[in-house]
Amino acid sequence: MSFDVIVVLGAALGPDGDLGVALAERVGAGVEAWRSGLAPRMMMTGALEAELMKRRAVKLGVPAEQILVEPTALTTRENAVRCAELMRRHGLTRALVVTQGYHRPRAVAAFRRVGVAAEGYRFVGSTRWKLRAREVVARLAYRARGWI
Repeated sequence: MSFDVIVVLGAALGPDGDLGVALAERVGAGVEAWRSGLAPRMMMTGALEAELMKRRAVKLGVPAEQILVEPTALTTRENAVRCAELMRRHGLTRALVVTQGYHRPRAVAAFRRVGVAAEGYRFVGSTRWKLRAREVVARLAYRARGWI
């Protein structure tokens, strides 16, 4: 399946205000997917980090005009809702969602819940146990609220 856009989800910034480890992995994987021709455009999402993510992708060779920025989302659900709105404005319907494996099922489910034909991009990324544990709790909360 080809996609209209590669959506790279935000994550924590590092202590120096630059991309944290998980976020740098996501941006790198998104650029890899773009270079592979999986979609012609990219979208960076996250309140504090989206512009930094775009700058990193541009440094890695993605033309700035091919990158959309969603600069307000603070949660995975907000990523899905706000990216879906931006996608609709640009006539985009199919998204390849880039995030680590522990987060991928909830993220893809959230995008599908808001009407986006979404699939997750598989790449080898961080697998810190604290993040995995946090994801279990988050997934239960999203299910309880009907968000996925």
